[in-house]
Amino acid sequence: MINGKPLILAVDDEENIRNLITYTFEEYDIEVKTAENGKAAITILEQNPVDVIITDLLMPTMTGLALIREMKKRKSSIPIIIITAYGNTEMVKEIIAEGVFRLIEKPLDFDILVPIVQDALEYRNKHSKK
Repeated sequence: MINGKPLILAVDDEENIRNLITYTFEEYDIEVKTAENGKAAITILEQNPVDVIITDLLMPTMTGLALIREMKKRKSSIPIIIITAYGNTEMVKEIIAEGVFRLIEKPLDFDILVPIVQDALEYRNKHSKK
């Protein structure tokens, strides 16, 4: 949380996706920080109390899967939502095995994404109080 508002980190190499996520969630009084790849996301995570991560799977420099694995190493309990246009059965199995909160296919449907983020925030609130 930041300034009493939940904080989402949106990670995608497409600026228009990051902007859409920011615009959408600001209307729900949710703060959004953005990063263009996993490496930039790690820097933001080190400096901010992020509640939920929304990340693309395939990005240059550091992929969403590499970001998930890095978060696991840090024993992070932040719910991670993967968005991808390139899902295949083996990749989906690998992602699920890493313990992501949800996987959503592109193009993004905010009628689906918004309730998933709200569920992730509830999950985070329940599990961060323990």
